[in-house]
Amino acid sequence: MGKPTRRDLLKGAGALGAAAVVDGALGTPARARPRDDRDDVVDVAVIGAGVSGAYAAWRLLGPEAEDSHILRRLRRHRRGPLDVRLFESSERIGGRLFSVTPPGMPHLHAELGGMRYLNNQPVVADLVDHLGLRTALFPVDEPQNLVYLRQHRFTQGQWGDPQVVPYELPAAIRGRTPDDALSSIIEGFVPGASTMDHQAWDKIKPTASADGRYLYDTGFWNLLLEAVGQEGWAFLHDGFGYGSVVSNVNGIEAMEASVADFVGSPPPSYRYLLDGYQTVPEELVQRFEAEGGTVRLHHQVRRIGRDRADGEDVLVLDLTVWPDGRPLRVRAHHVVLAMPQRSIELLDPDSFLFTSDQFLADLGAVVPRPASKLFLGYDRPWWEEIGLNAGRSVTDLPLRQTYYWGVEGEQAGADPANRNALLLASYNDLSDVEFWNELLTRPDRLAPVAVTRPPRPMDASAPGTLVDEAQRQLRELHGPNARIPEPTSAYFQDWVQDPYGAAYHFWQVGAKSWEVMPRMRHPLPDANLYVCGDAWSTGQGWVYGALSQAELMLEEHFALPRPTWLSPGTYLGA
Repeated sequence: MGKPTRRDLLKGAGALGAAAVVDGALGTPARARPRDDRDDVVDVAVIGAGVSGAYAAWRLLGPEAEDSHILRRLRRHRRGPLDVRLFESSERIGGRLFSVTPPGMPHLHAELGGMRYLNNQPVVADLVDHLGLRTALFPVDEPQNLVYLRQHRFTQGQWGDPQVVPYELPAAIRGRTPDDALSSIIEGFVPGASTMDHQAWDKIKPTASADGRYLYDTGFWNLLLEAVGQEGWAFLHDGFGYGSVVSNVNGIEAMEASVADFVGSPPPSYRYLLDGYQTVPEELVQRFEAEGGTVRLHHQVRRIGRDRADGEDVLVLDLTVWPDGRPLRVRAHHVVLAMPQRSIELLDPDSFLFTSDQFLADLGAVVPRPASKLFLGYDRPWWEEIGLNAGRSVTDLPLRQTYYWGVEGEQAGADPANRNALLLASYNDLSDVEFWNELLTRPDRLAPVAVTRPPRPMDASAPGTLVDEAQRQLRELHGPNARIPEPTSAYFQDWVQDPYGAAYHFWQVGAKSWEVMPRMRHPLPDANLYVCGDAWSTGQGWVYGALSQAELMLEEHFALPRPTWLSPGTYLGA
């Protein structure tokens, strides 16, 4: 996806700007303090109640706010407490953190969006600890788990046997796991890559090259094809379970992401939230409200303009309030857009920020990537009958990845006699998303959000046609010894639908992330308007990216000191 043109933006004319953003039950909507939205100029308006918006709003009213000269000036101007308001177009807090609790499994949560974080993401780990949320290790690759590629079934412990793996691989990667193979390829381009941290990567990005080409200006697929050929690339594509990992995005950024997320040394480990990842933004919003913040659900931003108030420049938000569709105008001294790429594109094209060519170029510096998930509940963990307990199996079927999520009776505080079990039946991306979308029975699912009706509520139901096909593929993946019962519950979510536009984003070939990221945090020098979220971050697709960009934005443009709960010396990016 290249730089958005004005014609691209006009496709959203008649569509409303989306406030929702970003891998328990559906979440009880937060209660807002009674306040008249028309009565004054808001000090700070935060648009989007995903994790980056919830974090930014919370920090603006937290204890460190007392040390910000910018916020002190706003309070003096108001002669009272700071007025920070969080606007969200949908009915829920969380954005692309979406945790659903299946019936009969109160201690298990289907993570239809983000589901885990890494041990090399301290801003997430420190925040989760500070909030007092419960976590546990998240297993991924277990030696007994299955690999089913090119109609050959073997175990992950057999990756090293060339007689079993159905690919004619070059000698450089023959007998290696996909992780080890990719690590060795990246080391060939960037020696020492497997032990580099984010700060080290940022130092080399502008100059790293191969055969006279800057790696940031070269597609990763092209580099892999040159290194190991089509068969080697197919092995990586199929064996990883993600098409995005080896797609043609910015080469140096893809290498860093692969090392940080999958193939670093030592290998990264994962953790998950025992009460659902959605509890992170929900807890942040609860604390924000406790400090006097205001939350407005069903408030959809349509347009952003400029105005003057008491001799000062202010920003004007034109919103639509659902369900009745009434218009509302809010003026603000500062506006934080905690929104992904597509949500910003859906703002009315006469919003003043679209007059900046630099902003349009930076908006298009990332390419959207689709991904979807299907969770199935069962009355027993049938996979244990064939020796599978945790982690994932991988296939080149459209299922791509299947995670053996958990058994209710094995969770802390649960009834041990309860054998209801949850399976992440399919975690897939890129073209595989299209396969599942064709089985949906909601024909308007991908249609733009029209002016005449409110945003669709989050609907995680999975139609029978999709579930039937998933059951067929699960039987093929697991073989004739698997006795798979009919599901007791089914949840499906694809993130291509507006206002999200993607599950995550990657940097475009040629994008200079080290220049784009600080510009996006404050895209227009003459306006108090800021952008934060994972789309324009080092940790794209992770809560880490959303939090790091939100924190840097707050430190740089609101003069907030770094929070005391964050580990000293934590590097948050360019």
